[in-house]
Amino acid sequence: MHTPNGHARGTARRRSVFVLDDHRVFTDMLSLTLGMQPDLRCVAVAHSLADAARVTETTEFDVAIVDLQLPDGDGLCLLPRLRTLRPHVRIVVLTAHPRPDAAARAFAEGAVAFLPKDGALSEILGAVRGGACEVTDDPAPAPNLTGREHDVLRALARGLDAHRIAVDLGISLYTTRDHIKMLLAKLGAHTQLEAVVTAHRLGVVELDGPR
Repeated sequence: MHTPNGHARGTARRRSVFVLDDHRVFTDMLSLTLGMQPDLRCVAVAHSLADAARVTETTEFDVAIVDLQLPDGDGLCLLPRLRTLRPHVRIVVLTAHPRPDAAARAFAEGAVAFLPKDGALSEILGAVRGGACEVTDDPAPAPNLTGREHDVLRALARGLDAHRIAVDLGISLYTTRDHIKMLLAKLGAHTQLEAVVTAHRLGVVELDGPR
């Protein structure tokens, strides 16, 4: 466990962030990036669930960035503890292997965002601040989807890509991609994963993929 020192000047106005990830190069980069923001600072870094448990008891922070896969367990195992000890904390979950079922689990455990680790740093910073990919308490009404759009959505929820969906449904890849674009538009999503998670929250699709 490593606890970076914040700068004294202006820290009172900066949102404090705790980072949990076992890749030290990634945590070093993210800590540095957070420290360069005028409104953010990294107050603690942990590389395992055991270290994270100690941090949650001894360190005050506003946001937790949690990696899904850790050497001593699933990062989501920390979320119930966070909700108990630090109920005000925003939880952003990162993963190298984004899947709809994992996203649904993260949101069910209290995460406000579920993002790929290889995504843009601006997306992570936005989620930390409270921007895109947040879970809302009052979601929009369920969209009116066609039968074929439902078929494609269910296939996406199973983790299939456009090529596999086209084969399974007996339609062209071009048509499949058109259906996916329409689903993104109707669900107000920017990515396929976000579309599936949104649809799940609206009760449009079930997530039965492997954990």
